[in-house]
This record gives sequence, C-alpha cells and structure tokens, in this order.
Amino acid sequence: MSFDLPQEWIAQSLTPAPGTLPGALRIEVKDAEGRYLATLQTGLRPQAAASCKASAAKPYVVVSSVPVELPHRGGEGTIDPHVVFRVIQGYKYFGSYGITNVVGGAGGKACTLRNSVRGPEGKGDYSFGDLAEFKAFAPDQKVAPAKSFDTLGQADKYVNEGSEFANVQRMLMSLKIKN
Repeated sequence: MSFDLPQEWIAQSLTPAPGTLPGALRIEVKDAEGRYLATLQTGLRPQAAASCKASAAKPYVVVSSVPVELPHRGGEGTIDPHVVFRVIQGYKYFGSYGITNVVGGAGGKACTLRNSVRGPEGKGDYSFGDLAEFKAFAPDQKVAPAKSFDTLGQADKYVNEGSEFANVQRMLMSLKIKN
C-alpha cells in the first residue's frame, strides 16, 4: 500500500483501531503546521448500513466525485470507488472528503455518509479521509475535523478554489493497494 503527499506533510503510523483485522494499518496525515488532514485505516470489519428513518434523513450534495481505481467488493448499495467531497445539511452545511464505494442515501438524503470502501473478500474494509463517517451535527457537538460552511457556495469554493482540498484530493487519488 502506498500514497503520495506533499513533501512538507507528515504521515505517522498509529496503533490500529480496536476490533480491526490482523495486519490492519492506521496512518494519520498532517500538514506542515501539524493540522490533521486524513487517516488511512485498513482491516476494518465490514459493517451493515445503519438504519435511517426517512424523517431523520438530511439532504446531502456531492460537491466533487472523481473515480479512482482501487480493489473493492461490490454488491447492493455500492458504486465503483470515488474520491468525494460531500456536504450534508444541518444547522450548517457539514463537509467531509474521502474515498468511498458506499452509496450515500436514497433521493439525496442520508443520516450518515461513509468515507469507506468495502474491501476485497477476506481483506476487510478500508477508509481514507478526514472522517470514516459523518452526519449533520447538532449545535452543541464538536464538528472538527468535518468542515462547516454557511452556504453551499462556500463548500464549492473550498473544493474548487482552495489549495488544501486540491492537495488532499491528489493524495487520496494516489492511493495504491496491491492485492
């Protein structure tokens, strides 16, 4: 497994999350100032989609979606892997980036959005992004590392005009996994 990052960024190996499969990896990426950007996690145990009542689902928008060639397991509720930036509407628009092959939700609404890929059979799932899963936060909840925006236009500007997302997207797109 490998990925590229800007020279001044830092990749640090951490202890894999509890409950992961043997041989799992967890690598955290920070920028030159030490600000958290993303975590690569492998060997995640497959999880069924969380139940979501239609009344609890919030509108979400895919601001950016670029196909990426990665090993994955298909099936119901999946697409080919993509590097995405999505926002979900709550009291603000909350955004998150990552690699996923899991469909967000029906009709442009979801309770949670997952930045994970269903890995090949027997290998476990993997996640590479700022959050493995995110939702619309309540005003009293800690939002970081999710991004928050007052408008969809601000989210679009973050994706299309800023250097942080451009660098993160290049890093996510560079992920290579050998079977």
